[in-house]
Amino acid sequence: MKVLCCLLTAVLAGQGDLRLSLLGRHDLTCPVCRQTFTTVVCTQTNTRGGVDRDLFARALGPQPEFYRISTCPACGYSGYRWDFDRDVHLPRDVRQKISGQPELHLPPGFTPDSDPRELDAADRYDLAITCYRWRKKSDEALAWLHLRASWIERDKGAVLARNLRLERVFQYIERWRPTMHPKDNQVDVEMQLAARIAEALAAGRFNRYQRLYVELALALILRRHGENRHAWPTLDRLAGLERFSASLRKGIERMRLSIVAERKHQQEAARCFERALLADQIKPANRGAACYLLGELYRRLGGDGDAIRWYDKALDDPALPADLQTWARRQREWSAAGSPPGNGQR
Repeated sequence: MKVLCCLLTAVLAGQGDLRLSLLGRHDLTCPVCRQTFTTVVCTQTNTRGGVDRDLFARALGPQPEFYRISTCPACGYSGYRWDFDRDVHLPRDVRQKISGQPELHLPPGFTPDSDPRELDAADRYDLAITCYRWRKKSDEALAWLHLRASWIERDKGAVLARNLRLERVFQYIERWRPTMHPKDNQVDVEMQLAARIAEALAAGRFNRYQRLYVELALALILRRHGENRHAWPTLDRLAGLERFSASLRKGIERMRLSIVAERKHQQEAARCFERALLADQIKPANRGAACYLLGELYRRLGGDGDAIRWYDKALDDPALPADLQTWARRQREWSAAGSPPGNGQR
């Protein structure tokens, strides 16, 4: 498992990288059934799509998180690439569970000869989580799997069918987009845009024909960055409205279901991170960053009191990286106010 501080450093340092992310293929051998198969991996990445405050870094090109987990097409054993290394030893009882339990079922029609890309990333993470539990991996390792699985649900869920009226609204609201400078985080710019759209809605800047589509556009921006506690009420209110096309209504419902799935993984990630912290399982150099991340998870789940408590623990840690100190202070302010990130920024 990569060190949390090192991951943050890599994420922030890559913001100026002009390369596109690229995919490649890599041969792996399953330590359970000895099946050799070819998996798809991300060989080059960037963070030009922005970094959410829970460290989900988006690339221009394929999203790396979709390709971190590999699954043996024969038995379902799943994990990171290093979980398939030659020196990985699995106890006999774990091998028997993996090869004989129905929990590791693969989708119908998925065979040892299937292309790895045919298996949905969410399914691969679920399989890896089961394998990690059976292998009695650390709470920290399980927390990262659940967190990354939540990012998969977020990215998959922030999509709506193409709609001309919605496209026109997005073109219209571009007038409120802040100027983005070379070192800016794309996420910050979009959240500031969301705050300005919310202000325009509150000021009655849109007629009754525009308003619903502007509200949907705002909810989509919030959903894209996992600000679900603020996106959900709007999506809940807009769901099923006859004014929207059937394809938009279906898309809104898929988005709502994706929020439910993301929250389940966030809840598990928070539980695992908290257990790891309380049991002193996380290295001292990483504790401050882990406390910050736990605070961020609680904020996203609506537990502002717990979020503030863990942000404070993070800020009390002298080893907390400077960028996370800035984020923790801002996120703490938004938790205290109960408002989404971006409010008050210009």
